[in-house]
Amino acid sequence: MISVRSLCSIALVLVASGAAGCKEDPPPPQPEPASSAAANKGKASLRTPVSPLTKVDPQSLKEYRVDVCYFGTLSLKQARDAYLASLGKDEPSEKKIPKFGTEEQAKAGDAPKGLLPAKPPVPGAAAPVPGAAAPAPGGAAAAKTGPGKDDRRPFNFSARAPHERNARACTVALSLKEPAMPDVDTALAEYAPFATDLAKTIASAANYYQREEHKKDSFAKGKELHAKLIADFQKLDAHSDKLGLAVSSWHSSHMPDLAKADEGQKAAITALEDARALMVILSSKNVDPAAVKTALQKVETSAAALKTHGTTHQTDPWSKIMTPALDGFLRDVKAAEPKLTDQGISSPALFLPVVTSFVSVIEGKHRALSRSLMAKGQAATREAAGAAQPAAPAAPADAPQKE
Repeated sequence: MISVRSLCSIALVLVASGAAGCKEDPPPPQPEPASSAAANKGKASLRTPVSPLTKVDPQSLKEYRVDVCYFGTLSLKQARDAYLASLGKDEPSEKKIPKFGTEEQAKAGDAPKGLLPAKPPVPGAAAPVPGAAAPAPGGAAAAKTGPGKDDRRPFNFSARAPHERNARACTVALSLKEPAMPDVDTALAEYAPFATDLAKTIASAANYYQREEHKKDSFAKGKELHAKLIADFQKLDAHSDKLGLAVSSWHSSHMPDLAKADEGQKAAITALEDARALMVILSSKNVDPAAVKTALQKVETSAAALKTHGTTHQTDPWSKIMTPALDGFLRDVKAAEPKLTDQGISSPALFLPVVTSFVSVIEGKHRALSRSLMAKGQAATREAAGAAQPAAPAAPADAPQKE
């Protein structure tokens, strides 16, 4: 039975805790007086206004996607030439494993990147016994993996050419309806699904042989892929050349208007057009080596002019973004010059870097344009914000002058 003194003690504790709880409750927020809101009304905000979103002209955007589509998928021709050269007229077999011209990149990708730093010992862990075998990389789970567990080789992504990525640009370009580019749109409607499908087949075949899956099915899938690749390779030139003619015709009749462009943009677009002219020569069926040399010198001159502009305008996006891309393109073209014939660059492994680096020039121009538009928008916003600031009140005429 609880005593009266205990009940009184409990009651006192409850009363004290209730009082403390009431004391801790914060007072409800008071609404801001209307006079304060009215006083702040009309004052300039001290926050930096957000710059407007940049929007690239629809024609520039579509031309960018079309260029990446056409020039980027020239790598499909590179893959075809490498594949056919590795097999001749034969089917894939143990004696003839197909190649796609990316084997050197695969070897570079397989090279060790350097050892990771050793982890510090865990406190309390047993010290390793001298002469004992080191644990397998990846821990106990990796140590259990051995022959018969999962002997599939991982796919080396460094050996994968950007066929699918550039083919997707064709699909994106086809979805852009404005502005209308009649001949280009017609050629794209045929080329986009064809290039996308061929790029996927090449990637599937490269994956199949890189993982050595042909050793498990006696080339069954390899022969199926071979039949599909040969059929599509025979159609590639017709589809690609049709798009290339339409793209060249469009650009020749829609040259960029540089009248309102600043010096950096003029220099950058001039260099891009010179590089485009060189790439058109290199990708043609009958190549004139003398014309290549002349076009190459022209690109070197315009790229040097852009670089010189950048030395005195270090914040200019055109020089900052496009100069490294142009340098890479020139480097890859010069590396391929020894293999240049009247049929083009005879080495597929050297032609692929030329294609990839020219696509980087195209993408660099698009990034520089976006960055330039953003900078102009921010400058306009700052100018508008400065104009909105209230002017300082003028001092009265009879005010005392400070000595």
